Amino acid sequence: MTPSLPPPGQPVLRIRGVNHFFGAGETRTQVLFDNALEVMPGELVIMSGPSGSGKTTLLTLIGGLRTLQSGEIEVWDADRGGYARLAGMAEDQLVHVRRLIGFIFQRHNLFDSLTALQNVRMAQRLRASADPDAEARALLSYLLLGDRDIDSKAQPAKFWNKPAALSGGQRQRVAVARALVNRPKLVLADEPTAALDANSGLAVVTLLQCLARARTPEELGRLVRSAVDASDGGRLADWQIPLLGRVAAETGTTSLIVTHDARIMNLADRIVHMERGRIESNVVVAERLFVREGLRRSPVFAAILPDEQQKIADQLLVGVHPDQPVRADHQATGRVEVFEPGEAIVHEGDPVDERSKFYLIRRGTVDVRMTGPDGTEQHLDAMGPGGYFGEVALLMNRPRNATVRARTRVEVYAVDRTTFDRFRDVSRPFIDRILTNFLRRAPDAGPA
Repeated sequence: MTPSLPPPGQPVLRIRGVNHFFGAGETRTQVLFDNALEVMPGELVIMSGPSGSGKTTLLTLIGGLRTLQSGEIEVWDADRGGYARLAGMAEDQLVHVRRLIGFIFQRHNLFDSLTALQNVRMAQRLRASADPDAEARALLSYLLLGDRDIDSKAQPAKFWNKPAALSGGQRQRVAVARALVNRPKLVLADEPTAALDANSGLAVVTLLQCLARARTPEELGRLVRSAVDASDGGRLADWQIPLLGRVAAETGTTSLIVTHDARIMNLADRIVHMERGRIESNVVVAERLFVREGLRRSPVFAAILPDEQQKIADQLLVGVHPDQPVRADHQATGRVEVFEPGEAIVHEGDPVDERSKFYLIRRGTVDVRMTGPDGTEQHLDAMGPGGYFGEVALLMNRPRNATVRARTRVEVYAVDRTTFDRFRDVSRPFIDRILTNFLRRAPDAGPA
C-alpha cells in the first residue's frame, strides 16, 4: 500500500530557487526571485503580502497551472509514493499532479449549466463510498447551503440552484465543496474567504483545519457561540459539528492559502509573507509563540518592549513546530544548536567573549550543576522546554557560574552576543532595566 503522506519529517510541498518572468525581449520582467519554501503534512499555511507581490503567480506554479521556468517544485504524489517534480514535466503528467490538488480559485469557475450539487459531484473521483451523493450534500449543508441556517432555522436548500441563481458567496462555497469533496492531501486556495461573511468564512477555515488534523470536541465547542460572543470572528451552529466530523473524517490535508483576510490570520499554523516577488518571512505560529513566551519568562528579555521581544524571537525561528525535531539543514542556520546526552552546553568558569550566548531550550532536558564549597559538583536543577540559561554572563560580563549539561538529546535556540548588544543599543533603557531586574533576583539567579 502506497503511503498517503511523505516519510516523517519530510514536506508535502518543497520549493527551491523559484524565479519567474513575464514577457519576452525588452519587456521581460522578473516577478519572482529565488523563492524557497517547505510545507509539512497537515499544516494550514497562509501566504500574505500586498497585491502584486507574486502570491498568486507562485500558487499557480505550485499547482502546475503555469510552466515552471526556473527552480524546483516537488509535490508529494500519494498515488506513486514519491515526489512529483514539476520542472520539465510533460502535460499529461501535469494533469495527474493537478488531480492530486484541491484548487479553490478567487473566481469560482463553476459550470454554469450544472446545479450546485452537480458541480460538486462532477469533481468526485472514483473511490470507495457508500453514497457519494450524500457526501456531497453533507459538505454543502455544512457550508450553510442546505435546509438550515446558522440559527438552525429552515431555509430553502441550494442544492439544485445553478450558479446564476446563487450569490457570490454561495458560489464560492460551492467551489470550496468541489475542491474538498475528494479529501485532497494538498489544497491551494486563492482568497477563499474574500466573498464570505464571518460565519461562512469560519466554516471554511475550520473545515480545512479539521481536514489537517483532528480537533477535540472542546476546541470545536468553543466555536458554537452566540452572535454577540462571536462578533466579527464568526460562529458555528451546533448542528454543523456532527457534519464536520463526517466530511473531515480523513485527516492529513495540507492547505496553502493566499489571502488578505485578517479574520483568519490567527487560525494559521504558518504565515508566509511575500514582498516584491520574494518570500520575506516564513513563520510557524506555534514556534513564534513558544520562543516569544520563553523570552518573556527571562528577566533579561522581559525588560524590553514587546516589539523588540518579537524582533529577537523572529530572528531565532527556523520554521519548524516546537513539537517536531529540527533537521541538519535547520541546524546549519546557527539559530538552533543540538547537544547529545552528557554533552556540556556551557562550563562553569568559562569566560565571557564575543561567542557567549543566551540559550532557550526547545526540546529535551538539561542538568544544571555548580561547584560547592567543598569543591564537589552539586546538582542544582533540571530544566526542560521553555527553560533558559546563560543570561547572567551576558549581563554581568562574568565567567559562567554553572555547568549546564544535556540529560537527553537537547535542542536550544541560541541568542548570540551580537544580537544582545544590538538590541541593547536600539533600546537605551534596556541595560538599566535588565540590571535592575537581575540584581533584584541576584541571590537565586539562574545559571549563567
